Amino acid sequence: MGGMERKDTVVIGAGAAGLMAALELTAAGHDVQVLEARARVGGRVHTVRLPDGRFANAGAEWVNPEHHEVLGLVERYGLGLRSGGGFEALVVDGWAQVEEAGDAERVEEALEGLEGRLTDLEHPWNDPVAREMDRRSATDWMDTAGLSPSERAWMTAYVRTEYMVEPEELSELVLALGEELDSGETAYRIAGGTAELTDAMARELGEDRIARGEPVRMVEHGRDGVVVRTDGRAVAADRAVIAVPLPALERITLAPAVSVPSVNQGRGGKLLVPYAQRPDAGAGDRHVDRAGFQHVYDNAPEDQPGVPGILTAYAYRPLPEPEVLDTVGALFPELGAPDGAPVAAWWSEEPETGCTYSARGPGDLDSLRRLREPIGRLYPAGEHTEIISGYLDSALRSGRRVAARIVSG
Repeated sequence: MGGMERKDTVVIGAGAAGLMAALELTAAGHDVQVLEARARVGGRVHTVRLPDGRFANAGAEWVNPEHHEVLGLVERYGLGLRSGGGFEALVVDGWAQVEEAGDAERVEEALEGLEGRLTDLEHPWNDPVAREMDRRSATDWMDTAGLSPSERAWMTAYVRTEYMVEPEELSELVLALGEELDSGETAYRIAGGTAELTDAMARELGEDRIARGEPVRMVEHGRDGVVVRTDGRAVAADRAVIAVPLPALERITLAPAVSVPSVNQGRGGKLLVPYAQRPDAGAGDRHVDRAGFQHVYDNAPEDQPGVPGILTAYAYRPLPEPEVLDTVGALFPELGAPDGAPVAAWWSEEPETGCTYSARGPGDLDSLRRLREPIGRLYPAGEHTEIISGYLDSALRSGRRVAARIVSG
């Protein structure tokens, strides 16, 4: 290993999980190098800033009351929070529902029937009831719950929006864990954009510990340590934290090859469309014959610079820009034409991510268990390794958990 850089730990990926792991390890006295493929930090945390000062989150944005890792860092860095409210509509069978429909209330009551059935929320793979739920899909649950056709349509739109997959691709266990552990109450967003948090983490860690624009090509690993190679450098270390999404990991050669557990991933993302005004929320539900997206909402805060607002179409599959603009125009004609260039964030098409976030499917429970364990000298981290996945808080929890595992030996 002569001539190589030498570190205690290499962290692959400067998203929230990688940054948290690096901060915790550095605080424990470890010499850490972070390698990031993109020219920016944050991963799927990305705040888009328009020339007139408007901004909106192209990636992670929702903060729930139980997201203690996020809230702790917001306090640590002196960041602000703002209400998670504002205009939004779920699009069900072409109807943009501004007010929660009766179908939603009845589905939510049915989902409450999943509460109290799990006995081990921290280790669901040890729970026989969880294992039974893991074998069933959200579609199976809808059948058992006896939902009406309109209720099934609402639930399908909800699953596509919340998890970015079809109901048959999502396990019933994910629904049950959500009822037990996830309030679903999106109370806050980070003032100034979610990237304010990951940028602050990077500043604390120090730019000398983060190499941007350095996609990892190969990780050689064995009993004596690892060698992580990019196009321009090789770093030897005792171990590597692999804090990239699973589809992105498939682009990295592991030598020798190892079987990395996989769980189902969501797809699609957002199209951010700037307008000179906001939709008329008082006009009630709107209808179009066909809508490719399932959720539309105002992504820009009331106190942003410039003019309002930025309407965001949230879709579980990438959509052509003209299709989205035509549908938004038909639903909200009062908006007129966009007053700026739309910004696409189809995360499943970006090689550095390859997905929106994980949405575990039937049979994924054992893979989750295995993803929470090191593979020799390789330590997986990321939202996909957490019991409740898909949130910024999930990624932060994983980074802290993996760092504690490394520090404890």
